[in-house]
Amino acid sequence: MPLDTTTLVETLVAGGYIAADATVKEMTKDAYQAFKRAVGVAFGKRAEKAADRLEAEETRDAAKAELVEHIQVVRDDEATDIMPSLQAFLDAMRADQNARTKLEHARIGLDLDVAGNVLLEDIQGTREIGVKAKAGQDFTLRGVRMDPGGRSGN
Repeated sequence: MPLDTTTLVETLVAGGYIAADATVKEMTKDAYQAFKRAVGVAFGKRAEKAADRLEAEETRDAAKAELVEHIQVVRDDEATDIMPSLQAFLDAMRADQNARTKLEHARIGLDLDVAGNVLLEDIQGTREIGVKAKAGQDFTLRGVRMDPGGRSGN
């Protein structure tokens, strides 16, 4: 599997998102920590420290942007070095129902300030959508299908 910047960063973000959840198995968290260390070895301490900040919601967006800045290109040798820990983390997440459940329920947050039109469409499976928008012209949100979460049966 080729490893690109987007895949690497998004996998780190997913790990940061589940790392603080008490219901996620320690095996999954340990695999994530090993994955972060491998990224730190390949891309330096700044990348590893940015990955650490993914675990706190208030620093997640800035940390993600910093990671993208530090990981511009994933060379083949870097991918080879990272791949075993990445695969171990993905395997641990697949085996951990609580980790999968946490990741399945996405939250979308948008803060838009555009001079023209805004069109958001075909959003599915999220439980929360927060939109703060300042649009110079039309703002359109359509095709949204929310995940209702657990149903009580009442």
